[in-house]
Amino acid sequence: MALEHVRTTLEETGAGPVEEMVPSMGGALAILDDGVVAMDPATGEQRWSYHLPGTEIAVGVTPLDTTAPDENPTQLVVLTYDTPSLLGSRGHTITLDALTGQEKHSAWHNTQDPPTDRVQLLTQNTWIVPRGNRTLEAFSLESGDSVWDYQAPQDCQIDMPTNNDTTSGVGTLQTQVITAWHCPQKEHAQVVSLDSTAGNKQWADTDVAANREELPRVWTMDATALADTGQPHAAQRITSGELEHYYDLLDENGQFTRALWDDVRELRRHIQHPAGAPPDTTDPPDIVVGHSDEIDYSLRLHIIDELLNQEVLDPEDVPDYLWQDTTDGKRHLIENRDGQIIPREPIEQAVAENDDQDN
Repeated sequence: MALEHVRTTLEETGAGPVEEMVPSMGGALAILDDGVVAMDPATGEQRWSYHLPGTEIAVGVTPLDTTAPDENPTQLVVLTYDTPSLLGSRGHTITLDALTGQEKHSAWHNTQDPPTDRVQLLTQNTWIVPRGNRTLEAFSLESGDSVWDYQAPQDCQIDMPTNNDTTSGVGTLQTQVITAWHCPQKEHAQVVSLDSTAGNKQWADTDVAANREELPRVWTMDATALADTGQPHAAQRITSGELEHYYDLLDENGQFTRALWDDVRELRRHIQHPAGAPPDTTDPPDIVVGHSDEIDYSLRLHIIDELLNQEVLDPEDVPDYLWQDTTDGKRHLIENRDGQIIPREPIEQAVAENDDQDN
C-alpha cells in the first residue's frame, strides 16, 4: 500500500508514468521510462533521483542477502541502455548506491545482449546472461567486460530464465550465482554455487532429486522481497505450498537445514518441511537458497502468516510489533521483517495447542 501511495504521488506531480515499483534498502524505487526515483514510503518524500532524459532504460536492483550490519548489507541500482554512436550501437551500464543514489560505476560496453537481459540476473558486482541451455556468462558491473563463464557438464541442462518466465534453474545472492543442472540420461543432478566475481565454485550439493521429468528450479531469498511487487520472498513459496512435496533448503554455505521442523515437530502437519517425502517423478525438484538470517527469521514470519490464514494461530498471540495499521483501518501482519528478529514462540504455541485439540 505504501508503494502504491508513492506511485500515485509521483504520477500526480507529473514525474511521468511509473512503470514499476521496487522495494529496496533505500526505500521505494519508482522505475520511470528514463530513470529512477527513490522515495520514503512512509512520508512520500523523495530521497534521491537519477534521470537520463530522452533515454529508454532498463533498471534492476541487486539482491540483498541480509540486513545484518556485520554482513555488509550493500544493495545497488543498475541502469542500462543502448545508444547509437559513429562506430555503431554501444551499451552503457550505470550502477548507483541504493541508499544515496551516488554513482558507483559507469561502464561502456558492446550490445551483445539487450538491456532487459542485463538486469534479469544481478549480483553485487556482475550481471549474468544465459547462453543456450547449459552456459552462463558473467559481465562486470564496473567495466562491462565479460569476466567468466560457467558450463554445465556435457549432456546436462540448466532451466534458463526467459523474459516470459523468470522461474528457472538460476538464482543470485549478493556474491553468489546459484545454478542447478540435470543430466537426464545419467539421472544425475546438482546445485552449484559460483563466486560472482571470478566464477569459482564455492560449494555444490548433490542431493538434488534426479529422477524427475522436469529440470530443477532455484529460488533465492532476497531480504527486500515483497509479494505485491510480483517478487515474493522465497519463504512464502515454502509456506504457501507452491513447492509441493519435495524441496531442498540450503543456507549460504550450501548446508541443508530443516532445524525449525526438527525443533517444532508438530509444524510438519501444517507446513511442508524440506525433503519431506519421496519425490514423485512429475514434481519439479526445487532448491531454495538463502542467508541463514533469512532462513531463521523471514521463514518464521511467513510461517506465522500462514498459520494465521489456517486459523491455527490466534492473532492475539502475535507480538504487536509484527502488525501494521493501514489506511483501510485494519491491522495487517508485516510482510517484510526489515531486519527485525522474529520470535519462534507464536509458532510453537499455535501448533502445540492445535495438536492438543486434535488429541
